[in-house]
Amino acid sequence: MKRRLKCAFITMFLLAFSAVAGPIIVQKSSDPNKVDAFELKKELLEQHMWQEQMRSEAQLQWLRELPVGCVFTAVGDYQCGLNWYRPYRYQQQQLYIHIPDPETSRRNTH
Repeated sequence: MKRRLKCAFITMFLLAFSAVAGPIIVQKSSDPNKVDAFELKKELLEQHMWQEQMRSEAQLQWLRELPVGCVFTAVGDYQCGLNWYRPYRYQQQQLYIHIPDPETSRRNTH
């Protein structure tokens, strides 16, 4: 009884891990439609990097011009109502990157 239980447990364990594995492709080197695994891996990595870059840029808010009424602070940032922006020079253009409130950030770090 114990032996059957052990075998059943081992079989279930192996089946669980085999279900996680992806498909296995076997190809002949002479096959004209063969898939280059290294090229496919490179392409998938580039797609993943591109998606991460898009996600990162979506979180980054920047302006070409500040709204009217912004105040320049002693720290070198601009306060526009409840929003804060830091000036940033990029490719001969002045941009303003949205940043968290420096006062709140300073309180949280001390």
